[in-house]
Amino acid sequence: MPPEAMTESIPLSQAQLPEPQLAEILSHHYGDGFVYLVSAGLEAWYKLAIEKGYVSDDGYLTRKGRALLASYQYA
Repeated sequence: MPPEAMTESIPLSQAQLPEPQLAEILSHHYGDGFVYLVSAGLEAWYKLAIEKGYVSDDGYLTRKGRALLASYQYA
């Protein structure tokens, strides 16, 4: 399901970001820790990840983001 379809009736900033979706977004990072968007449709989710503290304001994974990503990669 596309991210935008999941929150059509509520503002994205108030939406609960599903952890699997967030882990998918965070998985698009490289050794430098910078998160790269693979689709323009993910911009709103990326901004929410920043707002929730999973990605820093300058686009890098935070400790919180790395912990979430690790829990999905190694679970």
